[in-house]
Amino acid sequence: MADEPENLVLVQLREVRSELQGIRTKLNEHDTRFDQLDKRFDDFHLLVNHALGLGTANQLKLRELDAAQEQAKARRQRMEERHAEIERRLGKVEETSDS
Repeated sequence: MADEPENLVLVQLREVRSELQGIRTKLNEHDTRFDQLDKRFDDFHLLVNHALGLGTANQLKLRELDAAQEQAKARRQRMEERHAEIERRLGKVEETSDS
């Protein structure tokens, strides 16, 4: 009878040790999974940064192209105005030479 409480404590300690081993195994599995997730997130982070960089570069290029297009449009309009002015003056010269 004197051994019974000691045996009960040993049995309970073995159960606790067994449960702790199971918990330790689960934690190791979770650590492995988290490491895999961390690697995936790192890869995803690189891809997102690359995509944002490309988007920014494209946006800057589009702004440059839009600015160049606006300059060309303004130049064309000035040329058309000059052409109209030349035509108007030429019409006046032709009128004076006809009379």
